[in-house]
Amino acid sequence: MLCPLPIIELARAAAAGAPGAVIQVLADDPATLSDIPAWCDMKGAALLSSRTEHDDESGSPRYVFEVQI
Repeated sequence: MLCPLPIIELARAAAAGAPGAVIQVLADDPATLSDIPAWCDMKGAALLSSRTEHDDESGSPRYVFEVQI
C-alpha cells in the first residue's frame, strides 16, 4: 500500500477501534518507516513493533507495524 494509504487506513481503523485495541499495518512503501511512528506520536498511540519482511514471490520488502490505540 503506497503513501498516503497506510496512514489513511490506520486512522480509519483507529477511529473504529476500541481504546487499547491493537492494529496491524502492512505496507510496501518505505515512507511508512517514518510515517507510522510520526502518526503514533501525533495521536498518542503506542508503536508496539515494527519489522521488515520480504515477499516470498517477488522478494520485495514489506513493512509490518503493530499499533495500540
